[in-house]
Amino acid sequence: MRAISWMVCGAVLLLSAAQAEPNPPDSRSIGGGECAKNAYNCVGAPNPLPPNPTVWIERMTWMDVRDAIALGKTTAIIPSGGIEPNGPWAALGKHDYVAQTMCEAVARKLGNALCAPVVSFVPHGTFDSGAAHNEAMGTIGVHDETYSALVGDIARSLQMQGFKNIILVGDHGGGQKVLAELAQKLNQEWGGRSVYYIKEFYDSWNGADSLLQHEMKVWKAGADDGLHDDPNVELQMALVDPQLVRWQERVKAGEATINGVSVADLNAVRGWGRKIVDYRVGVTVAAINKALSAGAEKAR
Repeated sequence: MRAISWMVCGAVLLLSAAQAEPNPPDSRSIGGGECAKNAYNCVGAPNPLPPNPTVWIERMTWMDVRDAIALGKTTAIIPSGGIEPNGPWAALGKHDYVAQTMCEAVARKLGNALCAPVVSFVPHGTFDSGAAHNEAMGTIGVHDETYSALVGDIARSLQMQGFKNIILVGDHGGGQKVLAELAQKLNQEWGGRSVYYIKEFYDSWNGADSLLQHEMKVWKAGADDGLHDDPNVELQMALVDPQLVRWQERVKAGEATINGVSVADLNAVRGWGRKIVDYRVGVTVAAINKALSAGAEKAR
């Protein structure tokens, strides 16, 4: 009887252990659900919707992204912005809004690229009293290490999903060195060159200043209100939404100037802004194409 009891107990334990072990994952499942429960959760499921015209990954379904990659959109751009003080007129998210405008235009001009969501949280120096922008109300900064870890993991996600080239661009000066070092680190990690830091994206701010001052002659060189703001900033922001530079209120109050440049004529402001964006996009696309060509040549 005792032997039979031990056998029964052993069988019960084995059955319990078998029931406790999770089923192995179904390799066909993707998209957050189980393939066995719904055909739309299966890897090869056809997309029930027509192609999505956006270049923004967060506005696409996983099927949209999968199909875009299959059609050759294998370059992913990770744009960084920033939340920082920009004087009394320009919204704190200046770099986010500019990066948003720029990334979309760059991706469309490249023709084979998609944009990851804009990374808003970038380095602004230390968190000590009196350091950089961090004391200004509304500024959100992160340590260099945090920024590198965040952008690095975004890049790893995209590479894992099938993007062949990862482009790192930043509209804020504080994170440029971090991005350059991160690109080198990821390329070493992956054993090849597929991550590209594009310095020219940020440097094109200077060229846009020169464009306004010397070619378009809109901004008189040397005119400066002494603010962390200038016409280049406001013209690009106004393309997204004039209220990001409090345009309506400023016109009403007679404050619609920056560094001697009137921004009262909204049509003119938008026209100048488009010329700046076109210039910066042209510089950035040329730099990306040059970097990708050099990377392909090196890989041969």
